[in-house]
Amino acid sequence: MNEVPTTIVTGVSLLNVFIVKDDEAYMAKCPELDLVTEMDTKEQALKAMVEMIIEYAEDYIAQEELYLQSPNRAHHKPYIDAILACDTKLELTKRLSVGKLG
Repeated sequence: MNEVPTTIVTGVSLLNVFIVKDDEAYMAKCPELDLVTEMDTKEQALKAMVEMIIEYAEDYIAQEELYLQSPNRAHHKPYIDAILACDTKLELTKRLSVGKLG
């Protein structure tokens, strides 16, 4: 009798965040939204990126017509909707795939 895999994927990553050490600081980058931030620690960089993602989503909705007309921002709309569907920062953070580059 063949074994049936029992692994169940319960959460799908919404966005990727890559953290890179650059000299004395840590840079966090979200390529899907083209956002970058730099902080003193990995934890601070991730926290700042979560804040930046939320602020960007709120700004996108506030100026939605402008963003939807922008060729380099219109494709962000599905991400924005998913970001704003998260009830808390923790929920959003859990939806990020966080990795290191290099």
